[in-house]
Amino acid sequence: FYFKIYGIVKVFYAFGCSTAVAQVVVYPLYNLVCNGKRDVIVWTNAEFGHVSVRDITCHVIAFGLGIAWLVLAFVYRNPETIFYFWFMQDVFGACMCITFLKVIRLNSIRVASLLLVIAFLYDIFFVFITPYLFDGKSVMITVATSGGPPKADALWCEKYPNDPDCSGGNPLPMLFAIPKLFDFTGGSSLLGLGDIVLPGLLLSFAARLDAAKVLLGVMGGGRGSSNQNYSCPEQKYCGNCVLCSGSYFWPLVVAYAIGLAMANTAVYVMNMGQ
Repeated sequence: FYFKIYGIVKVFYAFGCSTAVAQVVVYPLYNLVCNGKRDVIVWTNAEFGHVSVRDITCHVIAFGLGIAWLVLAFVYRNPETIFYFWFMQDVFGACMCITFLKVIRLNSIRVASLLLVIAFLYDIFFVFITPYLFDGKSVMITVATSGGPPKADALWCEKYPNDPDCSGGNPLPMLFAIPKLFDFTGGSSLLGLGDIVLPGLLLSFAARLDAAKVLLGVMGGGRGSSNQNYSCPEQKYCGNCVLCSGSYFWPLVVAYAIGLAMANTAVYVMNMGQ
């Protein structure tokens, strides 16, 4: 918000996500194409272990995609209108979320709930309260859009696109972006990676819990978590409900989808009011 280091953030994001793309996308595709072919070890190091032709090939491809994305980010004035740029940005974001949720795992529903409540209050403060503290500027919106949206009216900018007040900042890449189709004002629909990762921590915890319940049922000699050898601790709260039959994950997915729909509806209503 104060130091305007948007370019440095983009560089870090491009190279950091390239590693995630190599692990999540390029490695599986390489194994699928070269199935059965023997991998060749070209270098061995005590810190990195064996470095093979597969490792070098996958990382060269992934970092090539990242460098191409980074060049577009710095060369073009509005790179988000280019298909490759926003598509690869979304691929980067998805791979980063997958890698994060693979590495970071919560072991308590209390921690997950507390984290989501704090994130909820954090968003409210930095989006809606900071304009009253920083001369009308929302810290979250200003940082996410690299300086804020255009100051001029959309109709004026359509007629005079080179006007200085029509050049808003390019959004930072730590979000999913899909250009608005058939909208003369342009722009993109944005969803921050934090809105994926933080609920994802809770969803991944629920998925592991469901798998553990099934495993307990199987180890007890039954066919799953619904067998009589597994006592359902949730039964005293909800009787014979879906949680006892084996799933926390899907109710949470439905609740998360409803929450996103409510947020998108609120944004749409606010834009219609303006």
